[in-house]
Amino acid sequence: AYYEDEINLIDYLRVLWKWKRLIIAGTLICAVIAIVISFQMPKIYEVSIAMEPGVVGVKDDGSFIYIDSVANMNGKIEERIYNRKVEEALQLDPLKTMVKFKSAIVPKTNMIRVTSQWQEGDTALGVKVSRQLFSLLSNDYGKIVEQRKGDYDRQIFMKQSEISKVETQRKDIDKQIKLKLSENEKTRNDIRLQQATLENIRQRKGELLEELKGVKENTEKIVLQRDVLLKGKTQDGDISLLLYSNTIQQNVAYFNRLSDQSYDLGTREKETEAKVDRLTKNIDDIKTEIERLNLNKTEGLQAQIYDIKTEIEQIKLHKTEGLQT
Repeated sequence: AYYEDEINLIDYLRVLWKWKRLIIAGTLICAVIAIVISFQMPKIYEVSIAMEPGVVGVKDDGSFIYIDSVANMNGKIEERIYNRKVEEALQLDPLKTMVKFKSAIVPKTNMIRVTSQWQEGDTALGVKVSRQLFSLLSNDYGKIVEQRKGDYDRQIFMKQSEISKVETQRKDIDKQIKLKLSENEKTRNDIRLQQATLENIRQRKGELLEELKGVKENTEKIVLQRDVLLKGKTQDGDISLLLYSNTIQQNVAYFNRLSDQSYDLGTREKETEAKVDRLTKNIDDIKTEIERLNLNKTEGLQAQIYDIKTEIEQIKLHKTEGLQT
Protein backbone atom coordinates (compact mmCIF):
# COMPACT_ATOMS: atom_id res chain seq x y z
CA ALA A 1 0.00 0.00 0.00
CA TYR A 2 2.84 2.38 0.80
CA TYR A 3 4.38 1.68 -2.58
CA GLU A 4 1.16 2.46 -4.41
CA ASP A 5 0.72 5.78 -2.56
CA GLU A 6 4.24 6.81 -3.46
CA ILE A 7 3.63 6.03 -7.10
CA ASN A 8 0.35 8.06 -7.09
CA LEU A 9 2.02 11.12 -5.52
CA ILE A 10 4.80 10.98 -8.13
CA ASP A 11 2.15 10.84 -10.82
CA TYR A 12 0.52 13.96 -9.45
CA LEU A 13 3.80 15.80 -9.34
CA ARG A 14 4.51 14.78 -12.90
CA VAL A 15 1.15 16.14 -14.01
CA LEU A 16 1.73 19.43 -12.17
CA TRP A 17 5.17 19.76 -13.66
CA LYS A 18 3.84 19.04 -17.13
CA TRP A 19 1.27 21.86 -16.87
CA LYS A 20 3.42 24.23 -14.82
CA ARG A 21 3.43 26.96 -17.44
CA LEU A 22 -0.34 26.97 -17.66
CA ILE A 23 -0.72 26.98 -13.87
CA ILE A 24 1.78 29.81 -13.41
CA ALA A 25 0.25 31.78 -16.23
CA GLY A 26 -3.26 31.36 -14.84
CA THR A 27 -2.14 32.43 -11.37
CA LEU A 28 -0.38 35.51 -12.72
CA ILE A 29 -3.39 36.44 -14.81
CA CYS A 30 -5.72 36.17 -11.77
CA ALA A 31 -3.34 38.26 -9.66
CA VAL A 32 -3.12 40.94 -12.33
CA ILE A 33 -6.91 41.01 -12.70
CA ALA A 34 -7.34 41.32 -8.90
CA ILE A 35 -4.81 44.16 -8.76
CA VAL A 36 -6.46 45.98 -11.63
CA ILE A 37 -9.91 45.62 -10.08
CA SER A 38 -8.70 46.76 -6.67
CA PHE A 39 -7.14 49.87 -8.17
CA GLN A 40 -10.29 50.62 -10.10
CA MET A 41 -12.59 50.20 -7.06
CA PRO A 42 -13.22 53.42 -5.08
CA LYS A 43 -11.55 53.77 -1.65
CA ILE A 44 -13.87 53.43 1.36
CA TYR A 45 -13.35 55.57 4.49
CA GLU A 46 -14.99 55.19 7.85
CA VAL A 47 -16.35 58.13 9.86
CA SER A 48 -16.97 57.42 13.55
CA ILE A 49 -18.31 59.37 16.51
CA ALA A 50 -18.46 58.44 20.19
CA MET A 51 -21.41 59.55 22.32
CA GLU A 52 -22.42 59.30 25.95
CA PRO A 53 -25.96 59.71 27.38
CA GLY A 54 -26.70 63.07 29.00
CA VAL A 55 -26.64 63.47 32.77
CA VAL A 56 -29.85 64.57 34.51
CA GLY A 57 -28.90 64.23 38.16
CA VAL A 58 -26.49 63.11 40.82
CA LYS A 59 -27.11 60.31 43.30
CA ASP A 60 -26.31 60.57 46.99
CA ASP A 61 -23.12 58.58 46.44
CA GLY A 62 -21.95 61.12 43.83
CA SER A 63 -22.58 58.94 40.77
CA PHE A 64 -24.44 60.38 37.78
CA ILE A 65 -28.02 59.68 36.78
CA TYR A 66 -28.08 59.38 32.98
CA ILE A 67 -30.94 60.54 30.81
CA ASP A 68 -30.93 57.24 28.89
CA SER A 69 -29.05 53.95 28.79
CA VAL A 70 -26.39 53.22 26.18
CA ALA A 71 -28.31 50.06 25.27
CA ASN A 72 -31.40 52.11 24.43
CA MET A 73 -29.39 54.68 22.47
CA ASN A 74 -27.61 51.91 20.60
CA GLY A 75 -30.95 50.23 19.82
CA LYS A 76 -32.43 53.46 18.40
CA ILE A 77 -29.51 53.91 16.01
CA GLU A 78 -29.43 50.24 15.02
CA GLU A 79 -33.15 50.40 14.24
CA ARG A 80 -32.43 53.31 11.86
CA ILE A 81 -34.75 55.71 13.62
CA TYR A 82 -32.52 58.69 12.80
CA ASN A 83 -31.43 57.73 9.26
CA ARG A 84 -34.41 59.30 7.54
CA LYS A 85 -34.31 62.33 9.84
CA VAL A 86 -30.68 62.97 8.89
CA GLU A 87 -31.51 62.71 5.19
CA GLU A 88 -34.39 65.15 5.55
CA ALA A 89 -32.37 67.59 7.63
CA LEU A 90 -29.51 67.64 5.08
CA GLN A 91 -31.89 67.35 2.10
CA LEU A 92 -30.17 64.21 0.80
CA ASP A 93 -31.59 61.99 -1.94
CA PRO A 94 -31.96 58.50 -0.42
CA LEU A 95 -31.50 56.94 -3.87
CA LYS A 96 -28.15 58.64 -4.41
CA THR A 97 -26.87 59.01 -0.86
CA MET A 98 -28.27 56.48 1.55
CA VAL A 99 -27.36 57.11 5.16
CA LYS A 100 -26.34 53.98 7.02
CA PHE A 101 -25.15 53.94 10.61
CA LYS A 102 -23.65 51.13 12.61
CA SER A 103 -23.60 51.40 16.37
CA ALA A 104 -21.82 49.44 19.08
CA ILE A 105 -21.36 49.84 22.82
CA VAL A 106 -17.76 50.57 23.74
CA PRO A 107 -16.72 47.85 26.23
CA LYS A 108 -16.31 48.87 29.89
CA THR A 109 -17.63 52.39 29.21
CA ASN A 110 -20.94 54.22 29.18
CA MET A 111 -20.45 55.24 25.55
CA ILE A 112 -21.50 54.09 22.10
CA ARG A 113 -19.47 54.29 18.89
CA VAL A 114 -21.41 55.13 15.73
CA THR A 115 -19.73 54.55 12.35
CA SER A 116 -20.64 55.08 8.73
CA GLN A 117 -18.69 54.26 5.53
CA TRP A 118 -18.12 56.70 2.68
CA GLN A 119 -16.35 56.62 -0.65
CA GLU A 120 -13.36 58.80 -1.36
CA GLY A 121 -14.55 62.34 -1.92
CA ASP A 122 -17.63 61.92 0.29
CA THR A 123 -15.82 61.95 3.63
CA ALA A 124 -16.79 65.59 4.25
CA LEU A 125 -20.42 64.62 3.76
CA GLY A 126 -19.88 61.69 6.13
CA VAL A 127 -18.60 64.06 8.83
CA LYS A 128 -21.58 66.32 8.19
CA VAL A 129 -23.99 63.40 8.47
CA SER A 130 -22.41 62.25 11.75
CA ARG A 131 -22.65 65.76 13.15
CA GLN A 132 -26.29 65.94 12.12
CA LEU A 133 -26.97 62.67 13.92
CA PHE A 134 -25.33 64.07 17.04
CA SER A 135 -27.39 67.26 16.70
CA LEU A 136 -30.65 65.30 16.39
CA LEU A 137 -29.83 63.19 19.43
CA SER A 138 -28.85 66.30 21.39
CA ASN A 139 -32.11 68.02 20.47
CA ASP A 140 -34.22 65.02 21.43
CA TYR A 141 -32.51 64.55 24.76
CA GLY A 142 -32.21 68.32 25.20
CA LYS A 143 -35.99 68.54 25.37
CA ILE A 144 -35.95 66.04 28.22
CA VAL A 145 -33.19 68.02 29.92
CA GLU A 146 -35.18 71.25 29.56
CA GLN A 147 -38.18 69.48 31.03
CA ARG A 148 -36.05 68.34 33.95
CA LYS A 149 -34.76 71.90 34.35
CA GLY A 150 -38.36 73.05 34.48
CA ASP A 151 -39.00 70.46 37.18
CA TYR A 152 -36.04 71.80 39.15
CA ASP A 153 -37.33 75.37 38.70
CA ARG A 154 -40.72 74.32 40.02
CA GLN A 155 -39.06 72.63 42.99
CA ILE A 156 -37.08 75.81 43.69
CA PHE A 157 -40.27 77.89 43.43
CA MET A 158 -42.05 75.58 45.87
CA LYS A 159 -39.13 75.77 48.30
CA GLN A 160 -39.13 79.57 48.05
CA SER A 161 -42.87 79.49 48.77
CA GLU A 162 -42.11 77.44 51.87
CA ILE A 163 -39.62 80.12 52.95
CA SER A 164 -42.32 82.77 52.43
CA LYS A 165 -44.68 80.77 54.62
CA VAL A 166 -42.03 80.47 57.34
CA GLU A 167 -41.34 84.22 57.10
CA THR A 168 -45.08 84.81 57.52
CA GLN A 169 -45.00 82.60 60.61
CA ARG A 170 -42.11 84.67 61.95
CA LYS A 171 -44.12 87.86 61.40
CA ASP A 172 -47.07 86.25 63.18
CA ILE A 173 -44.76 85.42 66.07
CA ASP A 174 -43.62 89.06 66.17
CA LYS A 175 -47.27 90.09 66.43
CA GLN A 176 -47.86 87.54 69.19
CA ILE A 177 -44.80 88.80 71.07
CA LYS A 178 -46.03 92.37 70.69
CA LEU A 179 -49.43 91.37 72.07
CA LYS A 180 -47.78 89.48 74.93
CA LEU A 181 -45.63 92.50 75.76
CA SER A 182 -48.73 94.70 75.71
CA GLU A 183 -50.53 92.19 77.92
CA ASN A 184 -47.51 92.12 80.20
CA GLU A 185 -47.50 95.90 80.54
CA LYS A 186 -51.25 95.91 81.23
CA THR A 187 -50.74 93.27 83.91
CA ARG A 188 -47.97 95.37 85.49
CA ASN A 189 -50.33 98.33 85.57
CA ASP A 190 -52.96 96.14 87.24
CA ILE A 191 -50.37 95.01 89.78
CA ARG A 192 -49.42 98.62 90.54
CA LEU A 193 -53.10 99.48 90.92
CA GLN A 194 -53.72 96.52 93.22
CA GLN A 195 -50.62 97.34 95.24
CA ALA A 196 -51.83 100.91 95.65
CA THR A 197 -55.24 99.57 96.71
CA LEU A 198 -53.52 97.18 99.09
CA GLU A 199 -51.53 100.05 100.56
CA ASN A 200 -54.72 102.05 101.10
CA ILE A 201 -56.40 99.04 102.71
CA ARG A 202 -53.48 98.51 105.06
CA GLN A 203 -53.36 102.19 105.90
CA ARG A 204 -57.11 102.28 106.57
CA LYS A 205 -56.81 99.08 108.52
CA GLY A 206 -54.12 100.66 110.69
CA GLU A 207 -56.33 103.70 111.24
CA LEU A 208 -59.24 101.46 112.26
CA LEU A 209 -57.03 99.59 114.69
CA GLU A 210 -55.99 102.88 116.29
CA GLU A 211 -59.59 104.02 116.35
CA LEU A 212 -60.72 100.71 117.87
CA LYS A 213 -58.03 101.06 120.47
CA GLY A 214 -59.21 104.57 121.28
CA VAL A 215 -62.86 103.51 121.45
CA LYS A 216 -61.96 100.59 123.69
CA GLU A 217 -59.92 102.77 126.03
CA ASN A 218 -62.67 105.39 126.13
CA THR A 219 -65.29 102.75 126.84
CA GLU A 220 -63.20 101.29 129.63
CA LYS A 221 -62.85 104.76 131.25
CA ILE A 222 -66.59 105.36 131.04
CA VAL A 223 -67.25 101.94 132.56
CA LEU A 224 -64.91 102.79 135.43
CA GLN A 225 -66.63 106.10 135.97
CA ARG A 226 -70.01 104.38 135.87
CA ASP A 227 -68.86 101.83 138.42
CA VAL A 228 -67.66 104.61 140.73
CA LEU A 229 -70.95 106.37 140.31
CA LEU A 230 -72.85 103.19 141.17
CA LYS A 231 -71.00 102.93 144.49
CA GLY A 232 -71.98 106.43 145.53
CA LYS A 233 -75.44 106.27 144.08
CA THR A 234 -77.63 109.42 144.55
CA GLN A 235 -80.80 110.72 143.00
CA ASP A 236 -78.85 112.89 140.58
CA GLY A 237 -76.64 109.92 139.84
CA ASP A 238 -79.44 108.08 138.07
CA ILE A 239 -79.35 110.54 135.20
CA SER A 240 -75.57 110.27 134.99
CA LEU A 241 -75.78 106.50 135.04
CA LEU A 242 -78.26 106.65 132.19
CA LEU A 243 -75.94 108.89 130.20
CA TYR A 244 -72.99 106.64 130.93
CA SER A 245 -74.98 103.57 129.85
CA ASN A 246 -76.07 105.22 126.62
CA THR A 247 -72.51 106.29 125.90
CA ILE A 248 -71.23 102.81 126.63
CA GLN A 249 -73.84 101.28 124.32
CA GLN A 250 -72.96 103.76 121.60
CA ASN A 251 -69.25 103.01 122.02
CA VAL A 252 -69.90 99.28 121.88
CA ALA A 253 -72.00 99.67 118.74
CA TYR A 254 -69.36 101.93 117.18
CA PHE A 255 -66.65 99.45 118.22
CA ASN A 256 -68.56 96.66 116.53
CA ARG A 257 -68.97 98.67 113.36
CA LEU A 258 -65.26 99.42 113.35
CA SER A 259 -64.52 95.73 113.96
CA ASP A 260 -66.73 94.77 111.04
CA GLN A 261 -64.98 97.30 108.84
CA SER A 262 -61.60 96.02 109.98
CA TYR A 263 -62.69 92.45 109.23
CA ASP A 264 -63.93 93.47 105.79
CA LEU A 265 -60.67 95.28 105.14
CA GLY A 266 -58.77 92.17 106.24
CA THR A 267 -60.77 90.10 103.79
CA ARG A 268 -60.17 92.63 101.01
CA GLU A 269 -56.48 92.70 101.93
CA LYS A 270 -56.17 88.92 101.51
CA GLU A 271 -58.13 89.00 98.26
CA THR A 272 -55.98 91.82 96.92
CA GLU A 273 -52.78 90.04 97.96
CA ALA A 274 -54.01 86.88 96.18
CA LYS A 275 -54.86 88.92 93.10
CA VAL A 276 -51.39 90.48 93.13
CA ASP A 277 -49.88 87.00 93.38
CA ARG A 278 -51.98 85.80 90.44
CA LEU A 279 -51.02 88.83 88.37
CA THR A 280 -47.36 88.32 89.24
CA LYS A 281 -47.64 84.67 88.19
CA ASN A 282 -49.32 85.81 84.96
CA ILE A 283 -46.33 88.04 84.26
CA ASP A 284 -43.99 85.09 84.78
CA ASP A 285 -46.15 82.97 82.44
CA ILE A 286 -46.17 85.74 79.84
CA LYS A 287 -42.37 86.04 80.09
CA THR A 288 -42.06 82.29 79.61
CA GLU A 289 -44.39 82.42 76.59
CA ILE A 290 -42.42 85.32 75.09
CA GLU A 291 -39.17 83.39 75.56
CA ARG A 292 -40.75 80.34 73.89
CA LEU A 293 -41.94 82.45 70.96
CA ASN A 294 -38.52 84.07 70.57
CA LEU A 295 -36.86 80.65 70.72
CA ASN A 296 -39.21 79.29 68.07
CA LYS A 297 -38.57 82.35 65.92
CA THR A 298 -34.79 82.46 66.23
CA GLU A 299 -34.01 78.75 66.34
CA GLY A 300 -37.00 76.72 65.15
CA LEU A 301 -38.19 78.78 62.18
CA GLN A 302 -34.71 80.06 61.37
CA ALA A 303 -33.46 76.47 61.24
CA GLN A 304 -36.32 75.63 58.85
CA ILE A 305 -35.35 78.53 56.60
CA TYR A 306 -31.70 77.41 56.66
CA ASP A 307 -32.67 73.83 55.77
CA ILE A 308 -34.92 74.99 52.92
CA LYS A 309 -32.19 77.29 51.55
CA THR A 310 -29.75 74.37 51.71
CA GLU A 311 -32.21 72.23 49.74
CA ILE A 312 -32.57 75.05 47.17
CA GLU A 313 -28.79 75.23 46.76
CA GLN A 314 -28.66 71.46 46.25
CA ILE A 315 -31.41 71.67 43.62
CA LYS A 316 -29.54 74.50 41.86
CA LEU A 317 -26.36 72.42 41.99
CA HIS A 318 -28.15 69.46 40.41
CA LYS A 319 -29.63 71.79 37.81
CA THR A 320 -26.35 73.44 36.81
CA GLU A 321 -23.96 70.51 37.16
CA GLY A 322 -26.20 67.47 36.86
CA LEU A 323 -28.09 68.38 33.69
CA GLN A 324 -25.79 67.83 30.72
CA THR A 325 -26.58 66.69 27.19
